[in-house]
Amino acid sequence: MCKEVVGYYRTSSTTNVKSDSRTRQSISVKNYSKTKGWNVSGEFYDVISGTTNIMDRTEFVKMLSFCEEHSIDTILFEGSDRLSRDLLVSELSYEYLTNKLGYTLISVKNDKTFTETTPTGILVRQILSTISSFEKNNLVEKLRVSRDRKSKKNKELGIISRTGKGKCGGKKKLTDTIPNLSNLVLSYKKVKDKRTREPLNNSKISKLLQEEHNLSVSYNTITRILEDIDRDKREKINLKRRVSYVG
Repeated sequence: MCKEVVGYYRTSSTTNVKSDSRTRQSISVKNYSKTKGWNVSGEFYDVISGTTNIMDRTEFVKMLSFCEEHSIDTILFEGSDRLSRDLLVSELSYEYLTNKLGYTLISVKNDKTFTETTPTGILVRQILSTISSFEKNNLVEKLRVSRDRKSKKNKELGIISRTGKGKCGGKKKLTDTIPNLSNLVLSYKKVKDKRTREPLNNSKISKLLQEEHNLSVSYNTITRILEDIDRDKREKINLKRRVSYVG
């Protein structure tokens, strides 16, 4: 009878979701299983930091329930870093899954990473976890330096964030994807409420955008848009003053 196993895949951010990371991990696990004559009966994928406790990972918990329900005792990973990039989390997870729950963990990149229980094997596993942690921390530092450099350059160019620092990318604002949104919000803000005779509040503007334009814009987003409009207006006034002064 063909042995049933499961595959566990993980990426740290939504950015990696758009890459081939999950597909690559799945192919690696399935190719390894094929060489062993095993069947991958379940695949589970978390988008979460590798430092997160395994029992706080939605798909990991689902996988353990699936394994218990189908009497599966073997979990495959592309590499040990898919379990965790943190040495402490990796070791605690390994102890819990193997010694307490009785699972066999296999890294298909090196199938002795988890299964070797000699002092040398344990040392190798811990070294690999330490290297993964170093690579993660090194990447975080490189990204920080890159963001700081971009922020400094953009500040010099006058591309400023709400905090007064130079923008350094990140998630696009809704006004970037819907170019006329600022004008729509501003036009509604000029409308008086028939009952109170006061300008429409942000909740009513949000409701009108949904009803009349099929745009889902939250109260907080409308607040930020109005703040941006006000800030841009002040910056233009200050710029005119500086130009006038220089002239």
